[in-house]
Amino acid sequence: MRAWLRTATAAALVTVLALPGLGASAAAHGGGGDDHSAQCAPGIPLGPDGEDFYEPPSPLPEGHHGDLIWARRVDAPGGARACKILYLSTLHDGVPVAVSGVVAWPQGQAPRGGRNVVAWAHGTVGGPRQCAPSAAPNPVQNLVDYFSYQSPYGIDVGVPALTNFLDAGDVVVATDYQGLGTPGVHQYVVGATETRNVLDSVTAAQHLWPARAGNRTAVLGWSQGGGAGLFIAQDAPTYSPDLDLVGVAALAPAADLGPQFKGEVLPGPRNDSSESHNAALRVNVYRGFLAAYPELQATDVLQPAGLQALDGDGAACIEHFADVIQENVGDNHQLDTLFVPVRDVPDAWQQRFHENTPGYAANVAPVLVMQGTADTVINPHSTEQYIKRACTFSEPVEYSTYEGATHNTIPFEAQQEYLGWIADRFAGNQAPSNC
Repeated sequence: MRAWLRTATAAALVTVLALPGLGASAAAHGGGGDDHSAQCAPGIPLGPDGEDFYEPPSPLPEGHHGDLIWARRVDAPGGARACKILYLSTLHDGVPVAVSGVVAWPQGQAPRGGRNVVAWAHGTVGGPRQCAPSAAPNPVQNLVDYFSYQSPYGIDVGVPALTNFLDAGDVVVATDYQGLGTPGVHQYVVGATETRNVLDSVTAAQHLWPARAGNRTAVLGWSQGGGAGLFIAQDAPTYSPDLDLVGVAALAPAADLGPQFKGEVLPGPRNDSSESHNAALRVNVYRGFLAAYPELQATDVLQPAGLQALDGDGAACIEHFADVIQENVGDNHQLDTLFVPVRDVPDAWQQRFHENTPGYAANVAPVLVMQGTADTVINPHSTEQYIKRACTFSEPVEYSTYEGATHNTIPFEAQQEYLGWIADRFAGNQAPSNC
C-alpha cells in the first residue's frame, strides 16, 4: 500500500478540515492521537495508524472467519462510538483474506441479547485499493454522494441514514470488501466473496465487545452491494449459521449479470455519459472475474484497447476511470473497440456470469428491492428480471419503483421506505410482498 493512501486522501483531508463543524481536533481523533485514545477497548489489538492499518500481518493470524485482527477508534456522530476494523474473511473458494471496514454503535445501555445489526454493503467505487470507503477521512457519517457539490471525496463515502439507525439503537457495520484497502485484486460482483465479506463484518462487529452487537441482522446494499445483499438472502445460513438474518433491502441492485452479459435485457435509460460509465463497470467486472477464476482469459472478452483499459482499472476509482474511457474512446464513438462482441464470449465466461446472478435459488429471508425509473447505471429492466425469478419462491419479495429517481438519488428518495421496512423486520412484523 505505502504511498497510495497518502496521495489519495491528502487533498480530501484539507477540504474536510475546512468544512463547518469539523475542526483539526476532530480529524486528529480519527486518525492519530495517543494509543490510549485510539484503542477501541481493552483486550482488542490496536491497529496501526494511517496506511499501515490496511497491511495485515503476514502470514495471516490463524482463526475463524469474522475474527478481529485489530481495530482503531475513528470519529463518530454525536452520541455514538466508531472503530475502523481489520478482520478475517474468505474468498469464494475458501482462501483466507483480511478485509477492512468500520463499525458504529450508540452509547448507552444495550438491550438484553445485544443490539440489532445493520450491515451496509456499499456500491461500486472501483478496483484499486485506495478506493476503500473506510480509507477516506471521516468515513463514519451519513452517505456523501460523489455527485454532489458538497462532496470532498472521489468516491461515495458513508452509510445512508446512518444516524437514523444509530438513533434507533442499532449497530452499523460497513465492509470495504476484499481487495479494497487490503491487498489482493478486488473480486468485484463475485457473489460468494462479497457475501462472505459482508457476513464476516457482522461477526467482527460482535467480537468488538463495546458495540454489544447481537445476532439479529438486516442487510442494506446499494448497486454492487445490493447484488451482494441478494446473494446473502440466499446463502447466509450456509456460511454464517449463527446469524439471524431478518431481511435484505437492496437499492438498485446489480442482480442480473448473466442475462445482461448475454445481451438478453431490453435497453434502459441513457444519458450522454452512461455508455462510457457502463463500459467502465464492464471492465471492472472482467477484472474481478479474472482475479476469482484463473481459468478465464482476458483476451476472450477484451480487444487490445480493452486490455489497456483493464490495466487502468487497477489505478483509478470508478468515476475517474469512467471519465478516462469517455475521453479516450467514448467521445470518439469507439467503445466497441474495447470489447469482444457478446455473441463471441466463450461459454466459460457465460457460466461464471450465470453463477453470479441471484434469483435462481430460494431466499431464506424477506427481500425489499427499490429501483429508480431513470437509473442509467442499473437497468430497471434487469431489476424486473430479478424480481420475476425471486417471486417464484415462497419468501416475501417487495418491489418498489421511484419515478424519476436515478442511481445516485435512490438511497435518499427511498430512505423512509427502507428505514421503516428494516425496523419492521427487527420488530418481528410480517414482511410485505407484492409478487
